Amino acid sequence: MSLFVVLFLSELWAAPAAAAEEHAASVTELIFPLVNFLIFLYLIKRYILPLAKDYLKSRREEIAAAVREADEAKRWADALLRDYQNRLARLSEETRVIREALRAEGEREKAKLLAEAEILVTRIKTDADFLVEQEVKLTRQELRREIARVAQAAAEKLVRNNLSAADQKRMVSEFLSEVGEVR
Repeated sequence: MSLFVVLFLSELWAAPAAAAEEHAASVTELIFPLVNFLIFLYLIKRYILPLAKDYLKSRREEIAAAVREADEAKRWADALLRDYQNRLARLSEETRVIREALRAEGEREKAKLLAEAEILVTRIKTDADFLVEQEVKLTRQELRREIARVAQAAAEKLVRNNLSAADQKRMVSEFLSEVGEVR
């Protein structure tokens, strides 16, 4: 309202000075512009100022919300930065621990593979020994068969060469008499 008073007083002061210079102002020349101005001020106060206040209030709330969001984002980013800085500080230690764990795991795997290889070597040796034994048995059997065949052939040859027909008859009759006794 103080703005209104200032404007009103300035209008009243300027009106007599302007009238004295040119011509005397009539009441209508002073009152109608003043009434027009007062209506203009009323309309501004009634319709424009509430809209401006609402706009400025909502704009202030938007800005405050954006500032709060920015503060929250900054806090989150600072926490993330601290976390990454801590991780970077512990990175060499973590790398060393991981490297040692991998070495230990490699050693365990190596020991396991060596043990499995030893078991496999033992199994292969056992299987090879078994196969050698089997081959030796088969070879012995074949040798025995061959020796028996050669001995049989030699015995047949000797019998053919050294036995006469009378010896053969005598052996057949002895065989038959033995078979008859067994029955």
